[in-house]
Amino acid sequence: MNADLRLAFRQLRKAPGFALTAVLTLALAIGANAIVFSVLNALVLRPLNVPHSQSLFVVERGYNSSSTPSQSYPDYRDLRDMNRSFDSLVTYAIMGGVGLDIGRGNPSVVWPYMVSGNYFDALGIHPYLGRFIHASEEHGKNSVPEVVLSYALWHSHFNGDPTAVGRTIQLNKHPFTIVGVAPPNFRGTELFFVPDLWAPIVNAPQIADWDLLEERGNHSPWVIGHLKSGVTPAGATAD
Repeated sequence: MNADLRLAFRQLRKAPGFALTAVLTLALAIGANAIVFSVLNALVLRPLNVPHSQSLFVVERGYNSSSTPSQSYPDYRDLRDMNRSFDSLVTYAIMGGVGLDIGRGNPSVVWPYMVSGNYFDALGIHPYLGRFIHASEEHGKNSVPEVVLSYALWHSHFNGDPTAVGRTIQLNKHPFTIVGVAPPNFRGTELFFVPDLWAPIVNAPQIADWDLLEERGNHSPWVIGHLKSGVTPAGATAD
């Protein structure tokens, strides 16, 4: 075997162009396999890490002859209050990059989820530190100036300091209080997007000048929920 390896290296030295091509081909093949595995890992091997994920469904909206998962916030409130098929319904929207200032003179850009107040409670997620946002705190537009940090952001921006809970930060120059840190294994409710933090959707107008709360034509948020025991997807659709 050693003799075969020495022969192979001599041949590669005699043909450096071939050697470079071989190395690049191997690198591309390994890279492509890594990408394919990453997609497979996200879709199959690592489903949403939430309790009872098998009963978690997206509520879609009829659109022309098909459907779309996007809803308006007023539609979400109607579905939440009048449906008979789900234990609870939550809504969330992926916000574009927003400015984060933690008071150290080096602002950065983060990507938040804007979530309804019942988001964590309905999903059955428990905080790693502090507490979560709750529906009882929602009292209209810009009424909940609080955020929950992802475990990764807590480590990268606050060095895992437990006293970060209770501190005030700024999102797009508006003050928000850190009330908790999400557990390490909770990556949100999207397979291909991991948020840096969670902020109340009722504060979306403040954070991004995005007044979706009263606009029934603004179909940005998604609506998800756990089916009640004994209710089938077909029954929920009929409801």
